[in-house]
Order: sequence, then C-alpha cells, then structure tokens
Amino acid sequence: MSAVEALYVFDSFPPATTPILQHEWRSRPATTAASLHSLYKAQPSPRSSLIYLPTTSPPTLLFNIIHNNLLFLSPTTSEIEPLLVLEFLHRVVDVLEDYLGSPLLGSKIEANYDIVAQLLNEMCDDGFPFTTEPNALRDVVLPPSLMGKLLGSVTGLPSTSIPSSFTPSPTQTLSTIPWRRSNVRHTNNELYVDLIELITATIAPSGRFLSARSNGTIAFNCKLSGVPDLLMTLQTPTSHKQKLGAPPTGGLGFPVFHPCVRLSRWREHPGELSFVPPDGKFVLASYEIDLLPSGNSKSAIQPQLPVSVELKTGIGSLSSEFEARVLISTAFLAPTINTLSANPFGSRSSRSPAFGGSSNNPAVEEVSITFPLPPAVKTLTSTRCSRGEFHHDGRKVTWKIPTTGAFSGTATFRTGVVVKSYGGDDSDEEEEEPVDNGEYQDVQTPKTTKANGGNDEEKARREKKAKRKMEMAMPRCALVAFSVKGWLASGVKVDNLKVVGGKGLGEGVKPYKGVKYLTKAGDIEVRC
Repeated sequence: MSAVEALYVFDSFPPATTPILQHEWRSRPATTAASLHSLYKAQPSPRSSLIYLPTTSPPTLLFNIIHNNLLFLSPTTSEIEPLLVLEFLHRVVDVLEDYLGSPLLGSKIEANYDIVAQLLNEMCDDGFPFTTEPNALRDVVLPPSLMGKLLGSVTGLPSTSIPSSFTPSPTQTLSTIPWRRSNVRHTNNELYVDLIELITATIAPSGRFLSARSNGTIAFNCKLSGVPDLLMTLQTPTSHKQKLGAPPTGGLGFPVFHPCVRLSRWREHPGELSFVPPDGKFVLASYEIDLLPSGNSKSAIQPQLPVSVELKTGIGSLSSEFEARVLISTAFLAPTINTLSANPFGSRSSRSPAFGGSSNNPAVEEVSITFPLPPAVKTLTSTRCSRGEFHHDGRKVTWKIPTTGAFSGTATFRTGVVVKSYGGDDSDEEEEEPVDNGEYQDVQTPKTTKANGGNDEEKARREKKAKRKMEMAMPRCALVAFSVKGWLASGVKVDNLKVVGGKGLGEGVKPYKGVKYLTKAGDIEVRC
C-alpha cells in the first residue's frame, strides 16, 4: 500500500551532501539519502517538484520542495497521490516554523532534533499523514522552552529525558476540535484580520484592460481564550453588482476555506463565515475576483488603479529613445471604513507602525516600473528620470519611484538605446567610394541626375533599415509594481466580526478587533 516512506532535509546554502535531518517511517529505503541528493542535483534546472528516477532499484518517485535554502526530499517506490505528499511536505514546513520560529534554518532543526522527531512521528503514522494541525500537535508535543534548554545544559540530557517534575507536561485532555488545542488562555484577548490581494492585469496600448484579476487571502491571528465561536461578514461595493459566493463569473470565484469554516452557513448566507478558529495565526480563506465588468463591453466602466503608465517608443531624432510617463493618483481610493457600530475595528496603526497607511488614509508605496529589453540592446545612453532612481542590468531597466510625503502626480523616465552590431550584418557598413584610375569616362548631366536619384533611394533604404533595427530594440511593454495599504482593488471589506458563542472566554470580555487591507501589484503588463 502506498505511503510516505522517508523525509530527508538538506541545507542547500552552503551545498551539503549529508542530510541535516533523516527520518524513515517504514523500512530504510534501498537508495541512500546521498544518492537521492546526487540524482536530484543531476536534473536540469528548473526542477519539477516530482521527479521520476528510473535508474534506481526499484524505480523511485522523488518529491521535493525548497524553503529558506532548505531542500526537503521524500522518496516513494510505489504509486501515490502526488498532491498528498506535496501537501504533507508543506505542512511539515509550517509546523516546524510554528515550533522553531521563522525563518526556518538548518541550525534550528539540528539543535531541536528531539522535538522534530516527535513531531514527525505524530504527523505521520506508519507512512500515513495523521495529525498535521499545529494546534492539535501542541497538545501532545511541547514546544522548546527556555527552562528545558537550561536544565538540559546543566544535566547534559536532552529536553525529552528531563524528569517531568521539572518541565510542564502536555495537556491531559485532548481537544475534540482537530485544529484548536484545549485549555487556551490569553491575558489579552485580541483578533487581527489581514485582507491581502494580489492584482494581475494586462492593459492594451489604448489603456483598455484586456484582463484583470485579484487573488485575495484572509489571514487571521486569533488570541482568544477558551473555545470561541465567531461570525465574520464580508461585503462588496454595490457598484460592483457582485454577490459573495456567486460562481466564478461574479463575486468570490474559486473560494478555498480553512476546515474550521462551516460551509453550510456560507451556502445559505453568502458572505458570512461561521467558524471556531485555531489558536494563533492561520489562513481563514482565499479567493479570486474578476475585476472586469460582466461582458467586458467597451462602454462598461474599466477598473481603476492608483498607478498608470504611458509608454512611447521610437522617439527622438534617430527614433532611438523611449519615454514613460507615470501618473500616481490616490484621489479615487475610497477609504475602506468599517461599519461596526457597537465595537468598531481598530486601525492597528499604533500596534503595527511598520505597516504604514490605514483604511482611512490609503497610501501608495513601493512603486517600480520595469522595462524588459530585447537582446538587440547593447547599452543605454542619455538616461534621465524626473523622480527616483533606475538600475540597468543588461536585460531590463528598473525604475523605482519613491512616494514619501504621500506623493501624487506625474513622473517621467526617458532613455536612448545603443544597438548591438552582429558579425556579417552589413546594414550599417558604408559603401566604399570608387577610385578614379582613368578607366571611368565623363558622364552627361542627365545621367548625373539619375545617379543622384539612386543615391537618394539608397539613403532612404538605409534609413528604413536603421529605423526597423531601432524598432526591434524598443521595449514591448512595461511591468508595473506597487502596493497600497488601506485599500483593496476588489472593494471587499470586513463588515462585521463578533463572538456569537463558545465557552471559556468569560463574561463581559470584549476582545480588541483590528483589520488591515493591503493590495499588491503582482504582474501588471502595460503594452505599447
């Protein structure tokens, strides 16, 4: 029967052939970890997350992921559902980061091998994934503690060998909810919600959107005592004419929920999320929204972005320059204000100063424009920009525009290109003038006029070739990147979040509730 057979973790920086972690759930595989690592390195880049190795005995399927310069390998010699193994590897990474802290480093795994071994045995039973929720694992495996490390350094014993009278023991009562541990206690009861959207769009030279989508994530950080029952209501602007929970043609398309969400409540009342949350950080849901109007007619209102680009190519006396004009506007960024009356959300600006911006004052930051350059470009000349700085690395030019002081206005970038000269290309070579050695006869005036006409045609032909060569050296598009804090492109917002039931929270306890909105431009292509 197919199962997860083993897990090997290698540190890829610096490269090492000896694994820092080696764990087998069944009998030791016939192929060693070092051999699997060598076969993995022998594969051409970019490597697939699933590699078939027919040269091993028996043939092996090698699953692999890379996280923070750590290479996770899991071999299997029988057929198995690929997504099962890959999802399990990602769960291992999430659990290790939850226990050992982020970023996950090889040194942390080596220093806490006793805890890592316990986690792997709990997460996978005889090769079958079992308990993979961090909250449930904390009921049976204690996270590393300072007291355990101090006692271990004094006694010379690992933390698992220290008598139980010196260390806290796991809870005796396991939680009946797989994703939430039992006996949760917090001094300050707080709820934090982060709505993050990533925009991808393609814009025609006329400025019309060819495609525009927004992929959103609802991140949650729950610090509530007991077992709370929460109800969160999402809302979209009425101008979008979308219904939450509608099919992909409108509203939240392709929603993905955490197991704690009650799907029956969502189907009956689209936009309402009823759930008992895990303790700590988790992703409550993800979704996708089509930002284009239904039917995508020319008369329909097009999406608005805070950063727009106008790209002109083939300008200048020699048609060897291109210019980009960027307009940064925040006038249309309507404040995303919560409508909670009894207990409104906090702005979280005082508790998260690094985040900047707020729902009442959206801020555009991290604006950069990238111009991919064709291979024909040798270098740039006479480059200037009215604001910010630029960097040219040969294949592209990146222009970064600072937005300090809530900058809103127009910035200009202009540069010329120098085209490479290739061997065998005589389009730029000047024809040699013939030398009069007495063999030439005088020509009459009409013939001279004809010769001048031929020179004009030749000159026009050369200018046409040079212009076509410059056209081949012009960028075909501009890639726009930016982030807006306090605003979502889709207009989705948290309308309400309240505790509707549960136990253990205490009478009269009103938890602090905060929400943040963040939009990032993932891949916005402006064609010219």
